Amino acid sequence: MIGKTLAFYISLRFLKVLMAMVLGLGFLIVTIDFIEQLRKSANIADISLWSLYTISLLRAPLFIEKAFPFACLFAAMITLTQLNQKMELVVARAAGISASHFLLPISISAVLVGILVATIYNPYAIKAFEYSEALSAEVIYKRPTNNGNITSRSYWIKQQDDNGGSSVINAEIARKSGRHLSNVSIIRFNKEWQIIERLDAKQAIHGTGSWVLNDVAKTDASGKKTVLDSMNLKTRLTEDELLGISSKPDGISFWKLKEIAKRVEKSGTNGKPYLVQYYSLTALPLFLLAMVIVAATVCLRFVRFGQVGRMILGGILCGFVLYTLTSLITALGSNGVVPPALAAWVPGFVATLFGMSVLLHQEDG
Repeated sequence: MIGKTLAFYISLRFLKVLMAMVLGLGFLIVTIDFIEQLRKSANIADISLWSLYTISLLRAPLFIEKAFPFACLFAAMITLTQLNQKMELVVARAAGISASHFLLPISISAVLVGILVATIYNPYAIKAFEYSEALSAEVIYKRPTNNGNITSRSYWIKQQDDNGGSSVINAEIARKSGRHLSNVSIIRFNKEWQIIERLDAKQAIHGTGSWVLNDVAKTDASGKKTVLDSMNLKTRLTEDELLGISSKPDGISFWKLKEIAKRVEKSGTNGKPYLVQYYSLTALPLFLLAMVIVAATVCLRFVRFGQVGRMILGGILCGFVLYTLTSLITALGSNGVVPPALAAWVPGFVATLFGMSVLLHQEDG
């Protein structure tokens, strides 16, 4: 059995490498996103570079969350490779410590990191992303925000009208789960899909059974333009339907996903993507554990057999294959082909069992 001192030593080394990987990924993401923000604001005068960099900093945590499995994979590979090349694992084996025992500290650390990422890091990352969207709306798009609650930008939605036709709504910015729209353009069609009129408004607010449009420019089919202070546009869309249309599952906090899934399902919209996201976050500790075991299958025998580059490439390919299969299965779960819980948990569970089987074969033959 592994001692507490050795377990703490291995765990600490893994966490240090994981932190370095996360910081490195964060720096890369911020740099790339900052360049993109510079491109967006190239034609805007008197814009602060610090504001643009702040936007990139606030956006980075949500992207880093998606990269945690690969960070865990590379951190485990680097840690085990370093321990092996320095003969520390050879000494541990000579002392009677099996591979499963010295993998235990890394595995426990990975599981704890997964729990913290799902329950604590995820809500704060989403909140930071919302602030970045609000700041982007103010700095780049010159649209004031009241509470920083930005649902999305370049927002599109279609609704059925009472006359049998339909309306296509486009907004530059959507707030409050799609209920407050800014810089709105609405094109209305009749049953034959002929344009009836176009409405351009500074703001559209969803109320009971209608949109309230402010500062409206109304253009009919003949090209006649009328300016109105406000007008109402009837709608059958409910708040829950707007929530399901405007809010992306990965933009919802872990603690709110199940509640929103129920609301979206009640409105008649597909709420399974929210359940898949919820169960994916609950399964994240197991998925990170699977990444550690995948790393162990290719990094424990370097000193004995050499071919370090080939083995590392094999580990990276295994990680990418696992991630791709997970994305495919979760997509099936989001469309109702398989149950959401099954879609989220099966990839990590199968990968863990497969990796343990390979490790047992390597150790015992």
